[in-house]
Amino acid sequence: MLQKKLFGWTLNISHIKNTSLNHTHVTFSIPGTIAHILFERKYETEKMITLAANIFRNMLISSAGLKGKEFQPGICTTLHKSGNSLNYNPHVHLVGTQELIDTKTGEILEAPFLPCRKIRFIWKNAIFNSIRKEGIITEEEYIDLNEKFSNGFHVYSQPITGSHNDILFRTAEYIASGYFHNSQITEVNHAKLTVTFRYKKWVDRGTKQKHFSTMTMDIYSFMARMLFFLPAKNLKLIRYYGIYARDIEKKLKEIDRKTWALAIQNSFEKAPEECPECFSLMMQETIFSFLADREIKKLIKTHAIIKGYFIPYKKMNRNSMPP
Repeated sequence: MLQKKLFGWTLNISHIKNTSLNHTHVTFSIPGTIAHILFERKYETEKMITLAANIFRNMLISSAGLKGKEFQPGICTTLHKSGNSLNYNPHVHLVGTQELIDTKTGEILEAPFLPCRKIRFIWKNAIFNSIRKEGIITEEEYIDLNEKFSNGFHVYSQPITGSHNDILFRTAEYIASGYFHNSQITEVNHAKLTVTFRYKKWVDRGTKQKHFSTMTMDIYSFMARMLFFLPAKNLKLIRYYGIYARDIEKKLKEIDRKTWALAIQNSFEKAPEECPECFSLMMQETIFSFLADREIKKLIKTHAIIKGYFIPYKKMNRNSMPP
């Protein structure tokens, strides 16, 4: 069922993501001490999603040496409130492009690198500024906590590699998978009213090998945690920013025309998208370079090139036909 759900999400994401761009998966987490304070004082952790998205975008722009709101990456992001063992562990999963798009011109600009060490401190400051502003912690607590976590908060980054389908599936795996799946349950003891489940304890950074452990929990505690971590009705925890935001596709199509069709029109005083005979909108087709010669030979048999356009012989005057 989990695989089926992920493949379903893969199809949905395929309508949003541009897999010709390079993507990175970034996890923004917070220490257990901070998580405990946020839980006790009822901080709305959904705000962490926007904080993480803004940090990612700003760091890409800074890395590329650019300024301006017109430069946008594509970002898919979500919040998981729990860890794999159903402990309270709010963290943000973000999948973003490694390139920036100039939304005024459509130009693709590469960001040289993502400075992960620097992000640790920016992420820490963003969380502290947010909870200080809302009065979740006092100034005295802030000073103590800031000193205690002088190395910043943990931010983990890894590129998403593979084919078109691999990139889509990995994105679905990071963004759309839930906090717990019934395949984790290994035993339900009805006599003792307990549930035993398997969870991912840690991942080796070098080999990427996952290490698992098991936990047995009272069935009522288990149900209480499952219900607690369920998102509220109509609360959207998967969010899209930049070029993956809603309605951006239409804008980028307009930009695409400005960058090629309008340039040709200005140079030759002809609209390249319109047929010179009937003025209807022509179809756009791509011919790969290794097939171009074959396609041209086929066209020459039935068409003549008149003022830069292929005109069918049957629409031409007999006097203007080639010998």
